[in-house]
Amino acid sequence: MVELDELTKGKIKGLLLKSFNKEEIASLLQVPIADVEKLSKEFIKMPLQENSAELYSELQKDLSKLVLTEINREGRDSGVVLNAIRLQVEIQEKKLGLLNNKRIDPSKISKDYIYERDEKMNELYKNGKKIADIATEFKVSNLSVEQAIDRCSLELPDELKTLSPTIIAETQFSGIDRAIRLKVLRNAYDNHLTRKQVREIMVTIKGEIRKQ
Repeated sequence: MVELDELTKGKIKGLLLKSFNKEEIASLLQVPIADVEKLSKEFIKMPLQENSAELYSELQKDLSKLVLTEINREGRDSGVVLNAIRLQVEIQEKKLGLLNNKRIDPSKISKDYIYERDEKMNELYKNGKKIADIATEFKVSNLSVEQAIDRCSLELPDELKTLSPTIIAETQFSGIDRAIRLKVLRNAYDNHLTRKQVREIMVTIKGEIRKQ
């Protein structure tokens, strides 16, 4: 196996911080999934505070790229630039909060990032853009876009947005209405269910639906 260079390792870590899954990262960077899994295990062992600070740094990098892209674009939107700069300042304050040992919930920041991205994808989809084109624009798989649109359609309350996207995806099945899915997700949230446990609940529900 060829050793990954530091630049590629940095890109993998950045994508892991932003909650991309291993398959998406391997496909996006054209690297063996075994390498991604290895780095993922190392990443999990890192102190939570360190991971949180690095997540903020990655988000700041993305916002900087957005500002540069928008400034160099014809007919640029000054609102986009100003909002991106404002978010950079807010993120910097959160990083300083970590350094000062203030209590910040990094998982909420990560989930907020995911749902902000979901909303952007969903808006493009509602405006008639094809899923494949949205996937290309955001550099993710078609499945990721479909799941993002699905999460938006659920209109989850804030507390349920803290659930892992993989757990939410387990409840996606034709014939199951939103109310039932929300009950399953509420159960998962209240009782700290694992993805496997949610899958087992869904297998039972699917079986009942097929009998109807």
